[in-house]
Amino acid sequence: MATDDPPLPAPGALRALSAACGLDLASFRAAHVARCVDRAIRRTGAFDADTLAALVAREPEQRRRFRRAVAVSTTRMFRDAQQFDLLAGLLDGLYQGSRPLRVWSVGASDGSELCSIALMLGSRGLLEGATLLGSDLLEENVALAHERSRERLTPQERDSVRFERRDVSTSAPPGSWDVILCRNVLIHLSSDARARLLRRAVDGLRPGGLLLLGRSERVTRPESMGLRDAAANAYWRTA
Repeated sequence: MATDDPPLPAPGALRALSAACGLDLASFRAAHVARCVDRAIRRTGAFDADTLAALVAREPEQRRRFRRAVAVSTTRMFRDAQQFDLLAGLLDGLYQGSRPLRVWSVGASDGSELCSIALMLGSRGLLEGATLLGSDLLEENVALAHERSRERLTPQERDSVRFERRDVSTSAPPGSWDVILCRNVLIHLSSDARARLLRRAVDGLRPGGLLLLGRSERVTRPESMGLRDAAANAYWRTA
């Protein structure tokens, strides 16, 4: 933790906050949690982390705000356009014409990423029969993703899109995937949770499938995980 970061609350207060907000705060980076707690205390006027925990447990709006801050639900359509350009350029290597594509969006938030993928595949004639799944930790995000997909996509485009609530640090959806987008998720997790999620993502890729991380995220020694570089922040599964 950097010297200018606020201190992490005591273990008992962290457990109380975890119970109050319904998130395992130990799965997130300590510095990130400390900053979220500090900002929430300042915003609400709570005396300390224990008082904040009681407030979060008691007031649904404060619970919602704290959860979204910890889970980092910031997103938008075609966020990081360069990465979408990269993905578009790699699609020919993924699509063999024998079967529809399967795409998993990890940390789907309000569905912007998955809706962007649906529009991109549709523009290339690759959406028919495709399976596009978005997973998010927060049930409120899943509800919002359903709502936003109705606003952004035609009924035909929505046929390929599905959203679910899932803690991706502890489980992954069944089946194998041609593309897994795990962008700007790993940077907020603890080292143990990050390793678990990365392992699940790699295991979920079919051989030859593509893992796309955020622009500030890297896989250390990708070959040790059965990956090889495809481009910056992008990796093919080799086996």
